[in-house]
Amino acid sequence: MSLLPMRRVRGVTLVELLIAMALGLFLVGVMGMIFLGSKSTFLAQNQVSRLQESARFTADTLSGDLRMSGFRGCRGTGTSTLLTNLLNTPTGFLYNFGAGIWASHNTGSAWAPALDAAISSPTLSPAPNPAGDVLTVRRTVGPGWALTTEMASDTAVLNVTPTSRITARDLLLVSDCISSAVFQATNARPGLDGSIEHSASVTATPGVSANGFGRAFLQDALVYRLATTTYYLAPSARTGKTTQLALWSYTTPVYDGTLQPQELVTGVEGFRVTLGLDSNADGAADAYVDPASVTDWTQVVTAQMELLLASTDDNITSSYQPYTFAGTTVTPTDRRMRTVVSITAQVRNALR
Repeated sequence: MSLLPMRRVRGVTLVELLIAMALGLFLVGVMGMIFLGSKSTFLAQNQVSRLQESARFTADTLSGDLRMSGFRGCRGTGTSTLLTNLLNTPTGFLYNFGAGIWASHNTGSAWAPALDAAISSPTLSPAPNPAGDVLTVRRTVGPGWALTTEMASDTAVLNVTPTSRITARDLLLVSDCISSAVFQATNARPGLDGSIEHSASVTATPGVSANGFGRAFLQDALVYRLATTTYYLAPSARTGKTTQLALWSYTTPVYDGTLQPQELVTGVEGFRVTLGLDSNADGAADAYVDPASVTDWTQVVTAQMELLLASTDDNITSSYQPYTFAGTTVTPTDRRMRTVVSITAQVRNALR
């Protein structure tokens, strides 16, 4: 029997195997570098988008509130509109609607002017952080409701179109081109009944000190809801990092059921307020000062705000990125992405 000749079988040599492995590792390394580069680019673009969104939201919120601060409705042709505050504590911090704006700066050892108990610890938790200023805006909230009939007397009820927006104990402003009055709804169903009472005999907080407005308002008058909102910096509750600050707001009364105080923007490291004062009543700012230098808050016509926003994640930039905030240039020790937002707004109570 004849045997078939054995075929010569040849495998991969060690040299070929090493070359193939080297090429494979090279390709894996290239793909890894592409992946890491794409990931870094995505993270950077994501943080840029977040910073831009936070900047727009902050600017819209603060400037919108400031433009409505001290609003008293139709002002007519006079240089001012008479405002009567019928609340029991008309000069109380939360109820002093004669001054639409208030602010405070921390000098490093104390707040100047001092924080009222209504916006300091333990009332606010977390408490305002000295890294940022405190800004309080007293303003109208939402649209106004026109009177459906003129008042029979200055103590009569205010009749408006029935609405669920006005509820018992709301702080309200009634205004026309002659005068304005701040009061509190004292009946149980002021909006739903379309009949708003303002009785000094009803126990409420803060309550009404007198029944009469001093004059009867006609059908050209409007009724607005009032609120006081304070903006400040405090440690972020969303991230759980006590070293990361955020912009917070505290609004009273609460009209939409939102839990107060509330964290608005995470990653705000600085908040500086400068106020423009009109000392000669010409409607223009004559000087810009810090809050501690203001003695008459009704003279504030303009507010300039500067906020330092930082990315919530570190190691975003390839190197330390210097920034200029409040006139000082700083080189950080981390690689977060930062941007400075500047806002200038005209205060409504300064308009003539």
